[in-house]
Amino acid sequence: MKRNKALVVGIVALIAVLAITLLFIESASKGVNAGVHNVTIGAPAPNYAFLIENGSYTNLSAYRGHTVVLWFVATWCSSCAQGNEAINQNYQFFARHGIKIIELELYKDLGYSGPPIASFVNSYAPSAYSNSTIIPALAGYNMTAAYDPKGYLDIYYLLSSNGTVQYINGSPASTLGQLETAINSSL
Repeated sequence: MKRNKALVVGIVALIAVLAITLLFIESASKGVNAGVHNVTIGAPAPNYAFLIENGSYTNLSAYRGHTVVLWFVATWCSSCAQGNEAINQNYQFFARHGIKIIELELYKDLGYSGPPIASFVNSYAPSAYSNSTIIPALAGYNMTAAYDPKGYLDIYYLLSSNGTVQYINGSPASTLGQLETAINSSL
């Protein structure tokens, strides 16, 4: 009888520990995701710090007053390389409109190896890079999680001069015309 009672108490304790563990895991994941923004058109762009190629940190609020394209890439991504080539061929459009393209390498290149972001941009968009139309940078974990929580490659956001998201799309190599239309209609 004592043995059965001890067994029941042990099983109840084990169930309680498992339930507490599951609750902890669920609340911890909600805590991590609670800081993740749902980036939507018409909403203010979440303001995160990022590392630019010269080794200094800045954030999106430093670009208030300017229209900006935030472009999240992986430096091993062929579509991202093609996007750089397309922007390079049309960099004068962006320069004429005073638009900076902040090209952000997704956090740790999404776990794969690629060249450094500045080398990647300079290889595929040398004119846009030397003209400072494209600013190579590194996104941290929180910024990557906020803007690209599913780890999509080649996603970009058009931000107005007041920091509001105006347009969202991906793969500038295929959607450059749509981006230019969105820019023309937002200015």
